[in-house]
Amino acid sequence: MPPNSPPVGAVVAAQRLLGDAKIREMLVNGFPAAMRFRLELWRAGGLFDDLERAQYWEVLVRYDAYHKQYLVVRRQQNNIEDFGGFPSLEAAETALDLPLPVPLKPSRGGTRYYYNAVLDIETLSVSDLDELQRWYNGELQPAVRGKRAPLSALSRGFRTLLSRVLGEKRHYEARSGTFRA
Repeated sequence: MPPNSPPVGAVVAAQRLLGDAKIREMLVNGFPAAMRFRLELWRAGGLFDDLERAQYWEVLVRYDAYHKQYLVVRRQQNNIEDFGGFPSLEAAETALDLPLPVPLKPSRGGTRYYYNAVLDIETLSVSDLDELQRWYNGELQPAVRGKRAPLSALSRGFRTLLSRVLGEKRHYEARSGTFRA
C-alpha cells in the first residue's frame, strides 16, 4: 500500500505461489497444498506497535488425477469459494495470482498504520488429508467425532508419519509501508 493512502482496506496479491519445484512435484503426485494467509493491521506507536485486527483465509489446491485437473478452493470464515478445475498447474496458479481485496480498515483517523501479510504454504499435512477425505465424501463440515471406524486412528497415525517425512512447508512475510488514516 502506498504511503498516506486512504483507509479503504487492502489488496493482497501473491505471485507464483506454487512455483517451488518440490511443491509442484508433490501436487502432480496427488498431494494437496494448503496456503494459509493472514493479513494484520498494525497501529504504529512510539515504543511498541499494536495489532488492531487481522483477517485469515485459506486456499486448498489438489490434483484430481481422474479428471486430469487442478481443483482450487478458497475458504474465508464460513464462506467457501470454488474456483473449479484447471487443465494445468499454470492455469490454476494464474487464478491464484489475481489480487484479493481485504476489507481490513483502520478504525482511528490521524494515526499511522501498516499492514503485515503472512503466508504459510504446506503440502501433505494431516489436516489437509482429512479435509481432502471429507471433500471426496462430499462433506464441507468436519466429520462428527466419535463416529469413525476403529481403523481410522491407525490411518491418521500413518498419515501423520507420512506428512512429517514427505511434507513441504514454506513461510513468507511482507510488510507494507506506513500510512496515515
